[in-house]
Amino acid sequence: MSTADRMLAWLNRRFAEGGRTIGYRTLLFEDGLIDSIRILEIIAWVEEASGRTVPDSQISMDRFASVERIAAHFLERSDVDGR
Repeated sequence: MSTADRMLAWLNRRFAEGGRTIGYRTLLFEDGLIDSIRILEIIAWVEEASGRTVPDSQISMDRFASVERIAAHFLERSDVDGR
């Protein structure tokens, strides 16, 4: 299981409510699944999973818009190949 797959599973457990399912391209902010507080949890998850700190200058709604975008910017390249 790739890091992006693990992230997607975690997001679905943590943030999907009311029978919703989060997919790789689900718009996390636009669909109301995360907000400015919940993004902090996602950043912490990304840092732990990647073993790297996410610099403040790299934190934007665009880079954290979806699992696909997060993986492209912060996770291993193999996590986004073929998606």
